[in-house]
Amino acid sequence: MEIIMPKMGDAMTEGKVVRWYKKAGDPVKKGEPVAEIETDKVNLDLEAEQDGTIGEVAAGEGQVVPVGGRLATILGAGEKAEPQRRATDKKDSVKHTTGEYAEAIEMKGPPRKDHSAPPGNVVDLSRAQPGHRRSSPLARRMARDMGVDLESIQGSGPQGRIVANDIRSVASAAPARRAVAAAPPLQERTIPLSAMRRTIAKRLAESTGPVPHFYLTAEYDVTDLVSLRQQLSDIESVKLSINDFVIRAVALALRQHPNVNASWGETAITEHGEIHIGVAVSTPEGLITPVVRNADRKSIAEIAGAVRALAEKAKNRKLMPNEYQGSTFTISNLGAWGIEEFTAIINPPNSAILAIGAAAPRPVVVDRQIVVRDRIKVTMSCDHRVVDGAAGAEFLRTLRQYFEQPVRLLI
Repeated sequence: MEIIMPKMGDAMTEGKVVRWYKKAGDPVKKGEPVAEIETDKVNLDLEAEQDGTIGEVAAGEGQVVPVGGRLATILGAGEKAEPQRRATDKKDSVKHTTGEYAEAIEMKGPPRKDHSAPPGNVVDLSRAQPGHRRSSPLARRMARDMGVDLESIQGSGPQGRIVANDIRSVASAAPARRAVAAAPPLQERTIPLSAMRRTIAKRLAESTGPVPHFYLTAEYDVTDLVSLRQQLSDIESVKLSINDFVIRAVALALRQHPNVNASWGETAITEHGEIHIGVAVSTPEGLITPVVRNADRKSIAEIAGAVRALAEKAKNRKLMPNEYQGSTFTISNLGAWGIEEFTAIINPPNSAILAIGAAAPRPVVVDRQIVVRDRIKVTMSCDHRVVDGAAGAEFLRTLRQYFEQPVRLLI
């Protein structure tokens, strides 16, 4: 039987073979992992669907294969391997993948010339070339250690060769001529695109181009929310973040504003019957948005547990499709990085995304007195085809009630 590239989500069109756990000729049991596959969102292990022996391996490690493409075969008892065939995509995935690495090497440029030579090197070819000052190996080492520029020295040795005494003379008589010690040079490198990074680029282009964005910013007083968070953390013995309260607040506000919990379609706008909050999580390969399903029906503690579990899976590329697809609204929080205010790009097919800044104490006027209160800025990016300015403003006004009267979140 054939092992093929599985389809792990509606948007998946290809995957990459990260590594093979088995090679041709190895025995395998049903349910045993045979290879690790990278998709645009997750890494997953492919399991054997029958007992047998690995026959042909059609896709090598690092190769990109389209969904349904042949990866390998499993031979049953008495079966023989067929002639080798490779799995290719429309652009010849072997050529494509190896080409990325070839380009990465090429873009580094030619190796830097090393004007030094080990002691005892009799033939000094580098110094015999036009445009170079002739120098002895000892002189070059001394110049390098003492920060002396060889190009500025007239050598006293045979045929103008720079010798050790020339370096000592320059270093002692003219310290101002020493070259400033340079920092290690930066290396230019080309990083091949991962499946996740390619998908991020594609989706951002799909959002910022066709989707007409507009932005609404509000500042909320979260002094009571910060206090409530500390109290609940002490009582529940569970670590709760501000973002857990934000998710709960957004979910409850969306119940009152179904026109924001909606998506644009070619023939109709869909107001979703459930509230699934996508939470932007940063990973080494890019941004992914695990989904807290039915967030309006979860307590703050339940949301906190769900977010931690999803974030851990996301960073290890172990999310399943139902854990990162199907959001109806997205939250992006950069408060932990000290960002006070920013705008985020809508995550289609959502019609809005909420950017959360850092909560921080600020002087404000309350009852004509200057006091210090914890404040937070939020910016909602809206799809103007679905959410009008007034509708977005109404949503943020409702959200203010949950931020500034956080007891509402516990009802």
